[in-house]
Amino acid sequence: METQHSETPILEHSRICHIIERMAWQIFENHYKATEIFFVGITPRGNILSNLLKEHLQKIAPLAIHSYELSLNKEAPHMHPIVIIPSLPDVSGKHVVLVDDVLNSGSTMFYAFKPFLNFNPSSLTTVVLVDRNHKRFPVFSDVVGIQLSTSLQEHVFVDLTGNHYKVILK
Repeated sequence: METQHSETPILEHSRICHIIERMAWQIFENHYKATEIFFVGITPRGNILSNLLKEHLQKIAPLAIHSYELSLNKEAPHMHPIVIIPSLPDVSGKHVVLVDDVLNSGSTMFYAFKPFLNFNPSSLTTVVLVDRNHKRFPVFSDVVGIQLSTSLQEHVFVDLTGNHYKVILK
């Protein structure tokens, strides 16, 4: 007998847009003295969120914003290389914003810090749309869209494509 997984809507498009705008303001407030910021989005959905945040930030802040994609194997991040495209310059003394869609156990974000250990950034801000509060790693996000308490069996799915953004719980 196959178990049916129901979908529970958590956030709809207009609410997500409002949250992303609020998050952009929070990033600006945390970096109002900066002249440039390096956004690094964890692929795939963290990178989409990073680009959306960058769009909002460009409207409200006189900052030079540089965009990068960070790819890693989320199932076994300790066994595979981490790739940043384009190649990350020396970000020592710079402000870095690391973005992902969902913070669950903290594993992905924990391993995503690795490339930055080669530098001494002025700040490293972590940003997530949804924080699930199931930490196995000592990782917390500085800017959070929503905190969502879920069971370990549930899965949070974020869709930021097209014109109908959504966050659902499966």
